[in-house]
Amino acid sequence: MSRYTRLVTLPVAAFVMAGLLAADAHAQTPSPSPAAGLWFGIARACTSNSRFPQPPNTVDQAVCRDACQGTTCPMSQFPIDEVVMMPEMFADGTMVATDHATLVDGHPIGQGRWEYAGKAVIDGKQFDRYRASFMWLQPRQPQEVIRDLPFSIFAGVGRPRFEFFVDPANPNEIKGWIQPFLYTITDKYGTTNLQPGTPYPTPDPLAPLPAVCDPTKPSNPYCFGTLMFVLRRFQIQ
Repeated sequence: MSRYTRLVTLPVAAFVMAGLLAADAHAQTPSPSPAAGLWFGIARACTSNSRFPQPPNTVDQAVCRDACQGTTCPMSQFPIDEVVMMPEMFADGTMVATDHATLVDGHPIGQGRWEYAGKAVIDGKQFDRYRASFMWLQPRQPQEVIRDLPFSIFAGVGRPRFEFFVDPANPNEIKGWIQPFLYTITDKYGTTNLQPGTPYPTPDPLAPLPAVCDPTKPSNPYCFGTLMFVLRRFQIQ
């Protein structure tokens, strides 16, 4: 092979190899999940205890019935009429979730996981169902805090059940429901109550969530009610 042939062949080979590597990398890049992304929207009680009527077209009772085993959801005991929320789902199945109550009661951003949960039929239409749960540390109400013991502010853990539905024809808007459970795991001084002979809190916020959200029962964990939400995916433009 002549010196000229080597000078021409080496750059061409390098160019072809770079193209093959780029094509292979592109082929191995997974497609983004339909649920992954940053979402923004508002949740409202399925059955409100407010004296103010729900704004029209904000609560889909077909979604609420999915949450409440096909029946009308019990009256919510949630202290406000709406929750503005901003969950973010990552492609690896983890998530973070914040809501506007962090500005009021000081609870931190929730952290959790989500997963695909099969198909769902809502009001006669088929959707992809996704299931998630996340946790945050929950403070006590200001009037419950012992003045000279600042750590008494710690009450326990908030952990909601969170399910949502994706329409493949409209993947940038989702509907779903959330049932927030409150685990009070501390005494009045903010010290964690433990299961006897173990390092685990009682009640255990990592145990499976109760099957039913019943705001009429003064249980621990306590569920405030079922809220229905509509979220839209955040876009760069």
